[in-house]
Parts: sequence; structure tokens; C-alpha cells
Amino acid sequence: MHDPLVTVIIVNWNGRHLLEDCLGSLSKISYKNLEIIFVDNASEDNSVAYVKKNFPKVRLIQNTTNLGFAEGNEVGFKKSKGEAILLLNIDTIVEKNIIDALIETLYSDENIGAVQPKIVMYPKKNLIDSVGSFFMLNGDLYHYGREKDSNLSKYNKEMDIFSAKGACVLFRREILDKIGLFDKDYFAYFEDTDLSMRILLAGYRVVYTPKTVVSHKGGATAKQMLPSYIQFHSYKNRLCTYIKNLSFKYLCRVIPLTIIIYQCASTIFILKGRVDISWAIQKAILWNIAYIKQTLHKRKYIQKNIRVVKDDSFLPKLTKQVKLSYYYYQFFGGMERYID
Repeated sequence: MHDPLVTVIIVNWNGRHLLEDCLGSLSKISYKNLEIIFVDNASEDNSVAYVKKNFPKVRLIQNTTNLGFAEGNEVGFKKSKGEAILLLNIDTIVEKNIIDALIETLYSDENIGAVQPKIVMYPKKNLIDSVGSFFMLNGDLYHYGREKDSNLSKYNKEMDIFSAKGACVLFRREILDKIGLFDKDYFAYFEDTDLSMRILLAGYRVVYTPKTVVSHKGGATAKQMLPSYIQFHSYKNRLCTYIKNLSFKYLCRVIPLTIIIYQCASTIFILKGRVDISWAIQKAILWNIAYIKQTLHKRKYIQKNIRVVKDDSFLPKLTKQVKLSYYYYQFFGGMERYID
């Protein structure tokens, strides 16, 4: 295996308080054939000045407005030179072997298109933040192992997953050149699942590896946004992703269930006194209706130019079945905070 040039892309918006841990940990990694691109989305907290002073080798891109996570990464990708692309959130801390371990897995099989490491919570590093997500026929994602003991053996073996978490994931550049990176209309949330689905449709695998661990503080950017704004983009993008990517057979199965789940969630948020979030869910549905022509145009391109395999070739084995109690916990136990 060769040592390909790896580009690390970090998108920042007012994350000055996170830079020392994130960029500091990156500066200590063992992999040498590396370029780091720092994309700043018009921060107002001296983030840019801090990077210039303390990490002068980092390539800096300054956007004049906040383009969001999706388009911010796209800007960085267009400027990148790497054969492999690592997307890394600003609120992470990486281990020294992060690139070595991910590269080893990525190039172990020519059919692997993306690799996610074990992502643990911070400071509770014994708890899992993400080891990848699985599909559910109601449109939800099943966040396997979320908040479970990260040392359990079942979370410490390599496995195929439906969706990698965008907080830290390594891609083959050649695949991104074929299928594109993120949909810029997403701004933030669920863009990683949309991309993972296109990788799967192109006939490649999305893999989780426990060979390296990333600590994730979580919610750093979300804390600066209104909950209703976050939920709008989350619900909007999820529905849009399935309309674009699923086969007609699965569309007929999944979309009705997704809408039912949306209405249940909307009702429960009203009962909880969160009319703002309930309305955000309805707006997410209305957005998809208003922009259906644009979405169907994207769907046509994906189905014609990217899809090379049927959903049945990968989706059943990447789908999780759950008990009815799961939905009770989802709606009444606070699992809305896990929504992508």
C-alpha cells in the first residue's frame, strides 16, 4: 500500500474555542503526506487570526458569508489535492494514528469508498458517539451503539454501515470526483447520509473501523443556532435524501412511513409545548413539496449516472428492525436530540 496524499478539510464557524484541541491534535499525528485545509465561514471570533498565528502550515480559505457545513466542505474539496479526503469536524480530537488506520482500511479493499473511525463522546470517552448508522424502513437512522460502552466487543470489529458520520470520515477522491461531495442545498444535517447513499448506489462499501478513536465534543455549531432551525434542516434533508436516492420500490415503502413519523413527531412536540419545532417539521415537508421539481432533477441524474446496483443488493443487510418500545423512547425519552 502506498502513502497517498491526504487532504484534511475542516469547516469552521465561530469555533475559536475548539481550535487548540482540534488542530493541536492534528499537528501531532504520525502520517506525513498530508495537507490541512481550514475553511472559515465568516467567523467573528478571531478564528482566522488564531490559525494564522499558531498553525501557519494550514491552508486557509476565508468565505465572506456562512455557507454552512455542506457548501463549506465543497469549497475546501475544490481546492484540495489529496488522493484521499478526510472530513473532520472542528469539535474533535484525533489520535496520532488516525490517518494511518483509516488509510489501511480504505485501501484494504478496492470496493471500500469511505471509512469512519470509532467516535466517542467527550469527555465521557467510554461512551460511543458513533460507530456508524443503519437504515430503518420508517426513514429514521438507527445510531448503532449510541451512548453504549465503547469497550464492548461488538463495537470493536470492522463492519459495513449504511451511513458514516460526517464528524470524521475518509473518502477515496476518485469516487467523490464521480458522485460529488455534499448537496449544497442541505446547508447542514443529513448531508453525510445523502453522500453515503450515493457511495452505496455507485457500488462501493461504507465501512466502520475501530482501529482508531476520535473524541467528539458534539453540538459545537448547533449551540449557536435555534433548535427549530436545526430541526427544519434535519427533517427537510432526510426526506429530500430518500426522494433522490431510493429506488421506486423503496420510495413507495419508506416515504409514507416517513411522513407518518414526521406527523407523530410534530404532534408530540406540540404536546411538549414546542410549537416552534412542530412547525419546523411542517415547513420541512412544505419545502420538499415546493422544491420537488429540483429534487426530481437531482434524482434523475443520480439514478441514471451514479446508480450501478439495486437497493436490494445492499439495503436489507444495512437495515435494522426495532421493537415498538424503541418508538416510545424516541418520542418520549428525548431521542430527538439524536436526529441528524
